[in-house]
Amino acid sequence: MGRSILVPLDGSAAAEHALPTALSLARRFGAALQIVHVHVPVWGSYAEGEWYDAITDRELRENGQAYLDTVLQRLASVGENSLSENSLSSVLLEGSVAGAINRHAVATEVDLIVMTTHGRGPMARFWLGSVADSLMRQTSIPVLFVQPQETEAQLTQESVFDRVLIPLDGSELAEQILKPGMDLATAMQAEVTLLRVVQQFTPASYDPESNRISGLRSTSLKQLQDIDREEWSRAEEYLDQLAARLRSGALSVQTRVVSHIRPATAILDDASSNGADLVAVATQGRGGLKRWLVGSVADKVVRGATMPVLVYRPTAEFVSAED
Repeated sequence: MGRSILVPLDGSAAAEHALPTALSLARRFGAALQIVHVHVPVWGSYAEGEWYDAITDRELRENGQAYLDTVLQRLASVGENSLSENSLSSVLLEGSVAGAINRHAVATEVDLIVMTTHGRGPMARFWLGSVADSLMRQTSIPVLFVQPQETEAQLTQESVFDRVLIPLDGSELAEQILKPGMDLATAMQAEVTLLRVVQQFTPASYDPESNRISGLRSTSLKQLQDIDREEWSRAEEYLDQLAARLRSGALSVQTRVVSHIRPATAILDDASSNGADLVAVATQGRGGLKRWLVGSVADKVVRGATMPVLVYRPTAEFVSAED
């Protein structure tokens, strides 16, 4: 990761909140930074309308290019904290927004896409059917989502990730987030925590003082407790083995196991309570490629996070038998 970073912009101030983070990463990686804006031809939907002509479409395209030129000038004027002029570029794309971004990113061998979770509108989220959701579904390039603020983006603001949280579910698919996640952590010299969420089989109504659960035999309770201990032990062993392989130089890699019935909730709670600056998560893990984003752990984490989230869609030639 780090040769080329792409930032999609839609013309809104909210979308521009991806720029400070992208600038910080480009400097640390020594990467080229390009910004793109997608012109969606009006004629695709309104070609039969008498009011529309080619001049209107041309004006919209020219406005899009003028916007990119303005942003590029702002980036170049940041001064000593900015990239060199040759490392900055802009491209006006055309077509469906997510598809155009993905095709361009693949064609130009982009290593990382940095964008906000939403753009147009007064801080309005537009998830289902949105650019963010569509892009996550189709791109094989890591996407770093940044939550926009209500204030104007400050290009001179340095983005620092001191603590990176990487949730894993034990599958090889989920482990594919480790490469982009560790790359970012290394660039930032961040402390990494590998998190495993295990499901608790002992009912939450269990009273440890009386050692009883209404309607459950003591032998059944003991079996469930044994299962919980075994799952916890396996999770710790799994994370310890991964951490041992990932530790290098001064990079700190810690592990943590938590128990929760809802993995996304557990991840968000852990990130908040332990001060994570970045969460890195794969879009698929157990369940294989048929389990898409809607309603998934990754989707819920991106929706609910207050910090940036790095998302990566694993590649695999198989689908788990669990599906």
